[in-house]
Amino acid sequence: MEAVYRRYLPLIHTVVSRGFSGFRGFFDPVQRDDAVQAIFAAAFEERARLAYDGVHDYARFIRGLAHNVCRQILDKDRRFSRTPETDADGEGGPDVEAELVRAEALEACRRFREGLADPLERRVLEGYFARGEAEETLAEALGVTRYRLRKVIAQLHKKMQRFKREAGLE
Repeated sequence: MEAVYRRYLPLIHTVVSRGFSGFRGFFDPVQRDDAVQAIFAAAFEERARLAYDGVHDYARFIRGLAHNVCRQILDKDRRFSRTPETDADGEGGPDVEAELVRAEALEACRRFREGLADPLERRVLEGYFARGEAEETLAEALGVTRYRLRKVIAQLHKKMQRFKREAGLE
């Protein structure tokens, strides 16, 4: 375990420092250190050891595990929580305004996706922005270089910003 820790520590430190897929990394050194330790703790659990097939590159496996652990850490942090807040009465009942906003946002997303003519842009939109796949994994799946993928991501980001302005969503 010590050899694995020493070998992959630089990779994991890079993931938690620089981030991935819209996450820009932990800025606080304490959070970075906690994330690194949580990632290795998860990697050394029996379930993770059994999940690794021994055939594919371990660096890719542990990077994917690091992404998942970082997402779990962010989900636990209240500032990044994805769960809806309760209403003023403390009940989690249906919030009509929130549902309307959600429906409008979904409709805007659908219109944006339908407006994309390039199939590669649609696949990047789904993989990178919707599912949060890592650049390396997505580039390999799409059969493009990471450089090309990053260019498409940047183009999509600009198109999304323009679409939001034109649709009056900002």
